[in-house]
Amino acid sequence: MVNFYKPKAVKKSINQQLTVEIKSLDMNGDGVARQGKKPIFVELALPGETVEVKVTEEKSKYLRAKAKKILVAASTRIKPVCKHFYQCGGCDLQHLDYEQQLTFKQQKISDLFRRNSNIEHLPWETALHVDIWHYRRKARIGVQYNKLNQAIVGFRQKSSNVLTPIKSCPVLPDVFADEFSDFSTLINSFSSKQAISHIEVIAAEEPLVIFRQVRKLSTEDQQKLLEFNQHKPYQIALQQDGGLHYLVTQNSPYLSYKVNGCDLQFSPTDFVQVNINLNTKMVNQAIQWLALEPQDNILDLFCGLGNFSLPIAKQVNSVIGVEGVQDMVERADMNAQANQLTNCKFYQADLNAETNDWPWLTADSENMVNKIVLDPARAGAYNAVKNIVELNVNTVLYISCDAATMARDAKVLLDNGFTLRKICLMDMFSHTRHVETMALFCR
Repeated sequence: MVNFYKPKAVKKSINQQLTVEIKSLDMNGDGVARQGKKPIFVELALPGETVEVKVTEEKSKYLRAKAKKILVAASTRIKPVCKHFYQCGGCDLQHLDYEQQLTFKQQKISDLFRRNSNIEHLPWETALHVDIWHYRRKARIGVQYNKLNQAIVGFRQKSSNVLTPIKSCPVLPDVFADEFSDFSTLINSFSSKQAISHIEVIAAEEPLVIFRQVRKLSTEDQQKLLEFNQHKPYQIALQQDGGLHYLVTQNSPYLSYKVNGCDLQFSPTDFVQVNINLNTKMVNQAIQWLALEPQDNILDLFCGLGNFSLPIAKQVNSVIGVEGVQDMVERADMNAQANQLTNCKFYQADLNAETNDWPWLTADSENMVNKIVLDPARAGAYNAVKNIVELNVNTVLYISCDAATMARDAKVLLDNGFTLRKICLMDMFSHTRHVETMALFCR
């Protein structure tokens, strides 16, 4: 049998120049226009704009394009604060007026609830937001090397592994915002070329910079790092194979932050909320929405190192915290002891497992628990919620970092006798498309 060569069909629209009118934003913050029956998703375009675009991708059901020229600008378009915005992939929405950013994010949540639960009008409360600049207390900065073996220090471009060299970042705290050039100069002075793969910055009570080394720095280079550290308002550690080596001996291997009168310690590798000031407002609002009473017994699922558990424990009879990562459970126990809270118990369990066996919830504690806090990762809490509806609990506070999985999980609650009483947007990541939500469900 003879096989004849069939050339692949040429994508007719790739590199085509079009003039389009942007009608809306999609879930990622890209402008949406139409070419015939196909939607066109246009990076950095806003509703109400007429834009000259170049098609970069063609699929059977849609096109993607980049804006080449704004012919008619939207009234909501503003000049980005960061000079790297159009190259860096860290922020998505600096070109959009901040109040419109909040409107976009709230509409995104509304659309997901409408699709999943047929709720047309959500009981919105005022959005939580605080510092929209210099808010990000934890970030990973990339390091790459060009053909001349010179270090490039910065963040990845959108949908790319290529780094944009950064001079300053206005979403990082002041202590780190302008350190990029100094980091670059330092790395380029090392004799151990390409030893550093990335840098992590953490603005805790005592700020920390971690240099990740893929091979050990020479003694001479470590001395350069030590001298560099002597002129900086942060401590420095080297990381290799999971271990941290501080340049200056520390009294404790832990960092810390404060929330609602509690001092929480954490390891540099632990998950913590990125926006420290919004975290405080979030915990305050959680306590307010739960209407805590001294006789309450709280179940905190996906409790982490005690971010909600410990401030809540100061106001109630008892708290049971459950977390999937054993290290975090140990950290929560440690933090409870350090804050002299004896009414907390913490357990390790996979809350995403398809099981209704919760051995840490005994018959006695099950009868006592009357309010639940949920703060899952992006995967949501579907299996946990299926178990919650079987409990004799009338109040569930759900904190979400992914509106899609929250809307999915909410349907389980709503189908089992719960009502959505309150919901609010929390702008944890200003100028990005990411959405955080708090919702109160009552039965």
